[in-house]
Amino acid sequence: MVEVECPFCTETIDLGSDSTGAYECPYCNQEFEYESSNFWEEQLDKKSGREIGKSPGERDDNKQATLQIKESPSILGLVFMWGFTILWCTGSLFVTVIIGSLVMSDLDTNDWTPVDGVVTNSSVSSRQSEGSMVYCLNVEYEYTIDGTTYQGDKVSYSSDASCDSLSKNSDEDYPEGKEITVYVNPSNHREAVLETGLSGVDFFTFCICLFPLVGLVLLYYSVSQTFSKSNNQ
Repeated sequence: MVEVECPFCTETIDLGSDSTGAYECPYCNQEFEYESSNFWEEQLDKKSGREIGKSPGERDDNKQATLQIKESPSILGLVFMWGFTILWCTGSLFVTVIIGSLVMSDLDTNDWTPVDGVVTNSSVSSRQSEGSMVYCLNVEYEYTIDGTTYQGDKVSYSSDASCDSLSKNSDEDYPEGKEITVYVNPSNHREAVLETGLSGVDFFTFCICLFPLVGLVLLYYSVSQTFSKSNNQ
């Protein structure tokens, strides 16, 4: 029989066996870890059956047990965790709102009117971004409706707002002089795109959706750690 004092409510508990492990106090229902007097013997028995630095007699005679309380996160750690979580969630919300509005604009182009057009200029510009080179597609085109010629330069709403490292040769899809299909807003002929709906949403835009998911995970973890801290006090 092994009796120990609960580190939370100080009641005396009969563990029933002298085995290292996690136990729950029947009085306060708090969980704690118990390290038996034969802890080192148990560990070494799993490996080689021998204990370094202690004789078998010392192991048998030493009956003093120790308790290890599970450490809860510190106040400073919680403050840092919540600060990072709030910054991440705020930034994710801001970016998601912007990207989401562009994706919705792309979806609104699904019913735009297709007309014939021609590419008048096509190029790729480059710039440094976070230590790497990114490329932006620039396309200009013209189209005619009811005898009036219009100029446009938008591929899609979401793609025009992003550049990436994979678009170095993207102008090859729109060489100068190429006849293309232009999708025109039926209520405003000056608005036009070359790619409609989700076809205008690139891979980078889809990756943005992961940021709010990570924010939710951080928020859940921060709340759980805060409750753990309050319960251990």
